[in-house]
Amino acid sequence: MVAALATVGTLGSVATVAAVGYYSQGLPSLDSLTSANLAQTTHIYDRNGALLTSLYEQNRTVVPLSKVALPLQDATISIEDRTFYSHQGVDYRRLAIAVAYDVTHRSSTLGASTITEQVVKDDVLCTTCSQAAGNAITSGVADRSLTRKIRELLLAEELERRYSKQQILELYLNSIFYGNRASGIETAAQTYFGVPAAKLDLAQAAFLAGLPQDPAGYNPFGGVEQKAAAKARWQGVLSAMVANRKITVAQEDAALKVDIWKQMADHRTATAGGNGADPLTGHFTDYVIQYLRDHGYDDKTLFTGGLAVYTTLDLPMQQLADAKVKAAVAEYANRGVNTGGLLALNPQNGEILAMVGSADYASEDIRGQVNLTLSPRQPGSSFKPYTYGYALSTGQFNAATLVDDKDATIGGTKFTDWDGRLEGWIPLRQAVEQSRNLPALWTFKAVGPQNVIDFAHKLGLTGNFDPSTLTTTIGSGDVRMIDHLAALSAFDNGGHRIYAHPIVKIVDTSGKPLAAFPENTVGGQVITPQLAYVMTDILHGVPGKELGMAGLPVAGKTGTTDAYTTAWMMGYTPDLAVGTMLAHVNKGDTCTSGYANLMPPGVQASGWICPTRVVWGEDVGLNLFRPFLKSYYSGGRAWPASWKTPTGLVTINVCRLDGMRADANTPSGQSYPEVFVQGLGEPKGTCGSALPPGVAPYPTPAPTPIVPSPSPTPKK
Repeated sequence: MVAALATVGTLGSVATVAAVGYYSQGLPSLDSLTSANLAQTTHIYDRNGALLTSLYEQNRTVVPLSKVALPLQDATISIEDRTFYSHQGVDYRRLAIAVAYDVTHRSSTLGASTITEQVVKDDVLCTTCSQAAGNAITSGVADRSLTRKIRELLLAEELERRYSKQQILELYLNSIFYGNRASGIETAAQTYFGVPAAKLDLAQAAFLAGLPQDPAGYNPFGGVEQKAAAKARWQGVLSAMVANRKITVAQEDAALKVDIWKQMADHRTATAGGNGADPLTGHFTDYVIQYLRDHGYDDKTLFTGGLAVYTTLDLPMQQLADAKVKAAVAEYANRGVNTGGLLALNPQNGEILAMVGSADYASEDIRGQVNLTLSPRQPGSSFKPYTYGYALSTGQFNAATLVDDKDATIGGTKFTDWDGRLEGWIPLRQAVEQSRNLPALWTFKAVGPQNVIDFAHKLGLTGNFDPSTLTTTIGSGDVRMIDHLAALSAFDNGGHRIYAHPIVKIVDTSGKPLAAFPENTVGGQVITPQLAYVMTDILHGVPGKELGMAGLPVAGKTGTTDAYTTAWMMGYTPDLAVGTMLAHVNKGDTCTSGYANLMPPGVQASGWICPTRVVWGEDVGLNLFRPFLKSYYSGGRAWPASWKTPTGLVTINVCRLDGMRADANTPSGQSYPEVFVQGLGEPKGTCGSALPPGVAPYPTPAPTPIVPSPSPTPKK
């Protein structure tokens, strides 16, 4: 028995030595810690090669550990690696717990890297990211393979043998990224608080120690969600310090009372806040950086990888869009409007050509860095095309179908339209052009709310819409402008789904193009070209009649939310899709009372977004959407030819009375031509054969009396 155990032990030792020997082959030299490859700047360009911004590590000021405040050292160790001073590079107990958790939860979310391992991962292994062919680590994107993890552990233990704990911690604190282009603790302290690392107090130290885990997610200069996450992380670091017996509960409470947000605002540097972005393109470059992160590019790659990122943005169009947003906001400032947004994209492939997320990127009063083109908001009546698009696809409805604008009570609930009027039975086309709510509600109910929602999702509109709420059809659910515009583009481009995206290509330091993203590919046919054309033909009447753009190839739909918080105009031409919005965003938590006299009867101000009060979707169309398009299609750029008519359409004269086929009995002036998808929804009966309730038929014409001719006088 003893001999058997000894044999097993010997074999186990041999296997361990063999495994170590195997995985040790080809490990990079730790000398790279002192002679690391120079970081290269990543450049982000517009589609024509104009430089938008550069991403790089700031000029790092390396400081010895003795010049890093002790609270910062304690905070970092408490939150990142509590046993740092007792392990030998790898915390095997913590690693075992993480492995067990990942196995039992079938995930890979619970990390176990020590500070030493993070130094190896970020400063040793990542220097080989773009080297040997066959290496699983490509272009700096983190490799989470077992082989890499074992190599990381071996190097961490070797690092501990060659360097002291103080040297390792010093290296970590000088190399780690803290967000807002602040690399290293000295730069971070100066960037966020305007003090050297040696002077950081407990509250400041705890805040900075929490940033490296997710610099973008905890950005204190970002949006509301990022600030809330940063605050929660700060509190978590202080709690970890208490648990690690580095501070007392009383010290924790005192630190939490410090107004570090004011300190950061007072000492905010030109490189902080939105990554120092140019206000003209700030929303777009922020979106590009986040888009890259979401697609696997870590911050080290982005800020040191020397990439050339060619985006879809058209800088001259961006300048035009920004100017038009500012002009429209100024036009309606006396009505409570203080911000707006504009998004333009290619409806054929989803390339984003312009993105203006607010009227002033740098303004805190309007939460300027919150990107309205990416923020979920109620779309109002601009949602209706999805309801009518699905209705047309069933064949039960067509553009001439009479829809109900006379019955205000639906399912026991009474609804009112925007003007308080009832128009009776009206053609579907008229209901869209006049943005009547009751017809949209009745149609939504008739064809099935879930069917409409599924149809919208198929086109690319994201969001959790409530099928039990009829007001979904008039825009009570939140949508993002970027998804909304991409989905509407299916009507514009002949029925293809597109994915809005900001990047054309990425080239590495050797000039090699990196793999394209899936969104760069059109998603395929989702509706027929015939349905797309008919829906566009219907939507063509909205800008034609509401915006004075008749005769131009423009289609679209306005939208105004119930509480007048946001007004939209969404539309397109054959080669450009444009979303526009005006709103009032308040900095504080409540609306100011100064606008009360502007509010429509019965509308009360509440919440942190103040109503625009009397600005409608039509106003957005007239003073933002239309001016932008007319300026864009000028100066040598002609309006495109109108949409090409696909085969499979028919034009039929229909009766105004009931939308059926006009015939010889239809009175003069009581018929008009309408376009239909051949074999789908064509009117079957003749005029008067499908009268809706309460509609009287045309009177039958009285027969013309026959006057007998006098008998000829007989000849004599």
